[in-house]
Amino acid sequence: MAEFLIAFLVSLLLIGGLVLALTYGRAPTWRPDRRKVLDLMQKLQTGEVRQDEWEMFIGFPILHDPELEAIRRLCVGIHEGDDKHPPASDGLGQYVYDRAGRQRVAEVQKELEQLIANEPYFRDF
Repeated sequence: MAEFLIAFLVSLLLIGGLVLALTYGRAPTWRPDRRKVLDLMQKLQTGEVRQDEWEMFIGFPILHDPELEAIRRLCVGIHEGDDKHPPASDGLGQYVYDRAGRQRVAEVQKELEQLIANEPYFRDF
């Protein structure tokens, strides 16, 4: 009887914890903002970005910011190639792309910097 009671209480705690986690938890989301993407692009230029970080950026649509989604699509065009350019080649060492690919990303980065500069400024008092 004592073994049953211990097993019951442990199961009750685990199931209760699971119910609480599902009730108050949220689904995982990835919502990058413009400055985070700019930081990612700057790290790509210096070779500090990890391959998986960059692939996550170009692999998932950004639904909350249409302008940032347009920037992401330009980066996808660099990664996969488009009508005018072939796909960007792999870089040496820690670089994701070669010099030509990084130069194309730098042009997109300028567009993102312009978007950030044109953002409305507000302050909470």
